[in-house]
Amino acid sequence: MDRIPHTPLVIAIATALTLASVPLFGQDAPPEAPPRIDTAEIESFLGEWVLEVMTQQGSLNSLITFEDDDGKASADFYLARLADLEIENISRTETGLHLKFDIELGGQIVPVEMDLAREGDGLRGELEAGFFNAEVKGMTKEAADAAGVIVNRQPVGEPDDLSSSRIEIGDQAIRLRFDLLPAPGHDYDRLETLADGEVLGPIYGKPFKFWTDADLAFEDAKIAAHNHGPTYPGVYSLWLKREGDGWKLVFNHLADVWGTMHMAEHDAGETPLTFRTLAEPVEETEGLLEVDGNGGMLTIRWGSMEWSTPFQLAE
Repeated sequence: MDRIPHTPLVIAIATALTLASVPLFGQDAPPEAPPRIDTAEIESFLGEWVLEVMTQQGSLNSLITFEDDDGKASADFYLARLADLEIENISRTETGLHLKFDIELGGQIVPVEMDLAREGDGLRGELEAGFFNAEVKGMTKEAADAAGVIVNRQPVGEPDDLSSSRIEIGDQAIRLRFDLLPAPGHDYDRLETLADGEVLGPIYGKPFKFWTDADLAFEDAKIAAHNHGPTYPGVYSLWLKREGDGWKLVFNHLADVWGTMHMAEHDAGETPLTFRTLAEPVEETEGLLEVDGNGGMLTIRWGSMEWSTPFQLAE
């Protein structure tokens, strides 16, 4: 299967939706799409909404905009970096709307259905694909912004070079990838209120992701290559942890998770961080790997804060 863009629902969706997309022998050809309904039939849904898709693995805020397309009902649906698409297959139900659309996941086409109904000033419904299903609730974009729930579209696919760093020590590659999270912002502002021993998981992004082709030695942590198999580099998520008056960097074996999904039982180790306050704050998260002899330096910058830790190739 082709590489799938990492999103907050990848753990649940990549397995469930991909299996749901596998055609069955003898399956009938898909029916033709029904005639498009008039915009007047979705009048109470028109506008932009923030949807919260809720699963056992966590929740994800996404966007849907119901609009007029030359007199016909249309919707623009955005699901993290997984999908950004137009939906025309919209029909009325006794309680609201039924939407049918396809998501391309790992080179396969996955059929998805979603029911939405008005509930007070918001929306409530369900998203289904095969045996995967999730409850959905929503509020207007205006209400979400006022509540501090900020959701913006980002390009679908892999992050660009501006959100990654890579070095080589000998012929061993070490890589770092990160979401561009603003400072100030909801997640950044939480740094000042972290309790002793608490780990920051960004609500509006993913933790830093770290790959290594070589076993590495940090001050208090040994980070192994091939932790998920002999043919793969070591791959980890990175988490900032408050420790007394200082900070630690936590390595976790679960690399493809959302910031709300830290599971301490999968931590691989933690190491102290050197902290300093930047004279010129950065507007978004930055991650940097630098070579230093037979090792290197890992640095994270966010707003006026900078954390760093050295490492060496393990003997």
